Amino acid sequence: AQLVALLGNLSSECKLVLLRSNGEDFCTGRQSPQFDRSKATAVQFREIVAEGPLRLYRALRECRAPIVGVLQGKVHGVGCAIAALCDLAVAADDASFLIPEMDAGIPPTLVMSALAGRVPYHTLTDMVYLREELSAADARRFGIISRVVPRGKLQNEGARIASKMAASSAATLATIKEYAIAVCAPSSASSASLAAALISNVLASTDR
Repeated sequence: AQLVALLGNLSSECKLVLLRSNGEDFCTGRQSPQFDRSKATAVQFREIVAEGPLRLYRALRECRAPIVGVLQGKVHGVGCAIAALCDLAVAADDASFLIPEMDAGIPPTLVMSALAGRVPYHTLTDMVYLREELSAADARRFGIISRVVPRGKLQNEGARIASKMAASSAATLATIKEYAIAVCAPSSASSASLAAALISNVLASTDR
């Protein structure tokens, strides 16, 4: 919620957002919301489980300034979605990318909605069905991230990228982001809505 609010209230003079973690891992996945699932309806599952991630993905897309992800360690679950939604993403060479939700019997349609249109179909289905880690090199090859550097050079590379981008005006950077998304990775409200409906229906109908 804090990140969503931050991205939605940036100054028009803000040139870019540098998104990185303080710990060893960029993101180990989302903590499952705690609530009484035994009597929850599909509508309640949608509000509690689906709406939060979808608001985050929408905020990343709609943020006026380009977002630069600096990724290390585990980039799992929602972390994969965030990485793909960054406008540039640099990862340490030992970072790992994984969509593990099916291990818990959860269809990761929300993460899939973020990656759809940004990674090839077979890359997405392979990650979802098989739940096997991708290396940083493979994540770059399949379009999840932009570039890979040695772990020890990651923060310096993130700073270098930010500095180079900041040489341009905020208006120019925002225009490039708007056009790139519109042409290369257009978002679909219907796709996000379908992702939310499907996961909510499955969770509400699963034996509880």
